[in-house]
Amino acid sequence: MRKAVVVLIVWSCASPAFGQSTYVAAGVGADIFRPSGVEAGGFDESRGGEAVAWSLRLGTAVTDRWGVEVAFTRPSEIDREIRSGYPVPLLASQVIPGVVIPPTTTSPIFESTVRRSRRSSTIDAIAWVAQPVGSRVDLIYLGGVAFARTVEEIDFSLTRRTAVLPIIAPTSTRTTTYDAGPVVGLEGRLALTDRARLIPGIRLHGTSSQAGGGWLVRPSVALGWTF
Repeated sequence: MRKAVVVLIVWSCASPAFGQSTYVAAGVGADIFRPSGVEAGGFDESRGGEAVAWSLRLGTAVTDRWGVEVAFTRPSEIDREIRSGYPVPLLASQVIPGVVIPPTTTSPIFESTVRRSRRSSTIDAIAWVAQPVGSRVDLIYLGGVAFARTVEEIDFSLTRRTAVLPIIAPTSTRTTTYDAGPVVGLEGRLALTDRARLIPGIRLHGTSSQAGGGWLVRPSVALGWTF
């Protein structure tokens, strides 16, 4: 009797595992970064932009309606260049023997160039809920936590507009930030075959002030395979 009870308990605990559906998916999409910024006098210091992003996902269905997933996304760099000109007044006077020429003010233009590049790679740990909308289509609501590694590089140079060589040596800084923030999204899973799935969707990441502050939007299309 005891053996029968033990076998029944083990079978009941293990049986949901046979009903689970594990899947992998690879996707391509975009990184659309919209940070907080300041714009004044025509100067925009925003670090926002767009880039292509690639993703790999591994997930499993715990029940028929919900499951969990881990996703890794690595985008290309978001590049931005800002050029600004600054007139610097110089007082010059010329004196010719016997003739005094009043001083004249000339304003050579000095140009600063700031190049920014930003890449935010993330690992998403999420849970999802499926809502069937047809025999071969599921609507997926998802939410969780995204762990991000953001690398930002800034190059600065100052040159005279009519000169070739820079006035000061170019400077470069590289900042790496590790951060965690919320992620929510909406996807569709379209059954192409019994195992292949087409997964269009969009995910929204929240970033802290340390990582630039703002929103990171990631629309994508993925191709998945269910085991």
